[in-house]
Amino acid sequence: MNILSFGEISKITNSRYALATLVSNRARELVDGEEALIDTDLENPVSISLEEINQGAVKFTSKERFEAIMEEKARREEALQRELAMVEEEEAVDEE
Repeated sequence: MNILSFGEISKITNSRYALATLVSNRARELVDGEEALIDTDLENPVSISLEEINQGAVKFTSKERFEAIMEEKARREEALQRELAMVEEEEAVDEE
């Protein structure tokens, strides 16, 4: 496992607890089947998540920012679903 120095940690966050929480949450996502966001030969989910954070692939965000991102994601998904339904409807009309 890659052990970050205090200097490296302080570039990411000033809170070791926050870093540990972020690493833990990301490692759980990896265990649950999420793909790694970086190219790595590491196999341990904790090591992978720590390296992702160190390389900037995973970052801290506020609860408000996270909620805004999730709302935007939901809006985009709804728009894609509407577009898909329109295309399927047009194809059905063309087949008639």
